[in-house]
Amino acid sequence: MKPDPVSVQISDVTTGGRGVARLDGKVCFVPGVLAGETVTIEVIKDRGGFLEARATAIISPSPHRITPTCPLAFNISRLTSHPSPPSSSCPGCCYQHATYEEEIRIKQHQLRSILTRQAGCTEDILLPPAPSPSSLGYRNKLSLHGQIDGRDRRIGYFMDDNCTVLDLSACPLAVAPINSLLKELHDAPSFRRTLRSDMTIIFRWTQKDGVQWWRNKAAENDIWLVESSVLGPLSVPRDSFYQVNPGVADLLVNAVLKLMNTARPHTVVDLYCGVGIFALAAASLGIPRIIGMDVDGPGLKAAAFNAKKLGLTGIEWVTASAEKGMIKLRLDQPTQTTLIVDPPRTGMGRPMVGDILTQRPARILYISCAPDTMARDVAWLREGGYQIHSSQLFDMFPRTAHFESLTELRLTS
Repeated sequence: MKPDPVSVQISDVTTGGRGVARLDGKVCFVPGVLAGETVTIEVIKDRGGFLEARATAIISPSPHRITPTCPLAFNISRLTSHPSPPSSSCPGCCYQHATYEEEIRIKQHQLRSILTRQAGCTEDILLPPAPSPSSLGYRNKLSLHGQIDGRDRRIGYFMDDNCTVLDLSACPLAVAPINSLLKELHDAPSFRRTLRSDMTIIFRWTQKDGVQWWRNKAAENDIWLVESSVLGPLSVPRDSFYQVNPGVADLLVNAVLKLMNTARPHTVVDLYCGVGIFALAAASLGIPRIIGMDVDGPGLKAAAFNAKKLGLTGIEWVTASAEKGMIKLRLDQPTQTTLIVDPPRTGMGRPMVGDILTQRPARILYISCAPDTMARDVAWLREGGYQIHSSQLFDMFPRTAHFESLTELRLTS
């Protein structure tokens, strides 16, 4: 027999969008709730040090609670009629039940907590957050997955089990042109017959190219797409990285431009540079020496092409991993050098941080989509003599658990 639901008070919302409560002396994580709410829950798993639960009803709702826009988003009101969480809930949007203003407040609180707790920073280094101009309809790229299950053929996102694909014909996060094509393909029997398990279908939209789509990997001879940016139009190979939210990407580039213009370094090194937008931004300021480094060969070819097209000079493009490139790099004027890093979610790691501490550039601009690994790296950099001067949240991924941040570190010893 199932135990009766118990009532708990939600005290916080932690990274990943899960509410925090206490039950029987343990921390209890509950998705789909907001701070200040009183809810009834059922414990799903006891992990020893903490509990995982699901909400069964809201006794006292937050004034910031709203009805999710997407019918597939997690919606606590639907749980009351289901003996278990409905299989049709999409795991991606963990904040559609909150106003966007509350989502920004939650994410700012999460960034503050991570930096103060894990990196030992003070709260006064936090700048006001930069919200997205649009909280829906902003994504210009979707990566969906195909799956065959008997006669059922699906295209969509992976569920929480990382195995089952949730079939969908539209995503409210995507720009309208992508959703229009997705619906057309989703409903076309000829397309659905071509779906295979483990197949990835990529949609990308730009103002110049409209919607383009391909399966798994773009062909080498496919024409590059043209993205808009504050620097001007940028050519981007179809499989190369580019931010999915152009409005927030422009805010981020402008913030980097401002920091570089204030510092006026002699040298800028842009690690993990992709198509080189930050190196190009440095060149637009007339900085004498600029190095852009990445393992993405096609991305660097596009970066060099973009520099020539924009009339920007003085950039050296190096095809190498950030780790190998940093070992070989020799800074002739480290006290006049700004290092820009934009690593993947795994962060830089201890060896990479050690190489940076050997070179000791005067400033580091750390762009991150994973605040936990960023705070870990920052803590190591602080041990080596750096201090955080500022950190700012950029909400690149509204309604999801994720966000971008830009943190400036300065060498003090």
